[in-house]
Amino acid sequence: MLIDIWNRNDFRVSRVRRLAPIIFAVTYPLLAHGASILKSPGLTLASVAILAIAILFKPLTEGRRAAWLLLPLVAAAIIGLWRADAVSLVLFVPPVLLNVYLAWLFGHTLARNSTPLIERLVRLLQPPGVPAEPAVIRYAGRLTRAWTTLFVLLATVNLGLAACATPGGLLESIGAPTPLPISRSVWSLFANILNYVIVAAFFLLEYAYRRRRFPNRPYRNLPEFLRLAAAAGPALAATFGPRPALEALGTEAVASLETLEITFDVPIHHPAFAGHFPGMPVLPAVVLLERVIEAAEKLCGGPLAVVEMPRAKFVSPLVPGDRAIIRLRRERDFVHFDVRRGANRVAQGVFRIGESGASP
Repeated sequence: MLIDIWNRNDFRVSRVRRLAPIIFAVTYPLLAHGASILKSPGLTLASVAILAIAILFKPLTEGRRAAWLLLPLVAAAIIGLWRADAVSLVLFVPPVLLNVYLAWLFGHTLARNSTPLIERLVRLLQPPGVPAEPAVIRYAGRLTRAWTTLFVLLATVNLGLAACATPGGLLESIGAPTPLPISRSVWSLFANILNYVIVAAFFLLEYAYRRRRFPNRPYRNLPEFLRLAAAAGPALAATFGPRPALEALGTEAVASLETLEITFDVPIHHPAFAGHFPGMPVLPAVVLLERVIEAAEKLCGGPLAVVEMPRAKFVSPLVPGDRAIIRLRRERDFVHFDVRRGANRVAQGVFRIGESGASP
């Protein structure tokens, strides 16, 4: 009997990791705005520290050695800027770079032979076997261009305001004259508050228009759309990888004579999520094992019989939209498996195959 032994504590840790970017996204601009309005060195230092933690949070929590080695260097750099009375210059950078990055993220998917970013999301949100309407696909392409244009404009305005801010703006810091001086409070109001208000307003207005124009989308309201979009995040990010997933299998496979590596995306609409668990969907261990055995059949070249499974350990969960890698290694009649989500192990074990398993 296969027993589902997902570790719920690991699920909570995973949930904290998912919420952390939202916390950082809210905390940083408020701290940065407070630092600019109050001219507080302490808040300025705290803002830069929060920014550094936000950038390093994911690799640190994944246990990446490079991130931990980089941490003291980042701390030393912040202290150096503090002593040089230049740490406040760092606050000018995020509003510009964030919008430049988002403009690139949306814009580069508009290139020829590429799929617009929002079209990718539309296809991921479609229920299995239900193609998206052509009109929706065309709208997704135009919407991707609209978001690209918005982020280009915001990046330009933020750069101009940062250059003209006084005292201590970008132009003043290099000794150049400021053609149109503005206070740091005005710069901060736009960069740390209005910038995000404009993005949120654009999103809400677009959503309202979309719901009116395309009423039969696979979500009933805004919270459900946000939940589905967040769940599709890992699969959407995976579309930017160097190699696309195999369309027929929904996987990406790299094989040798005795090993196989397959990448698969956890479906957002998998029927098992309805009861496992309500309000906290987790892929059941038995479903994951089915994927492992399917991968083993590809490794072995055909159907196989699992005679016994002496070891199977599940240490962290997979949730809707996650991307996982199954690595298999065959040793005679035994197949060892290791499943990971990024650097985190999800499951590992070994099973023995019977005579019906063909040789690779």
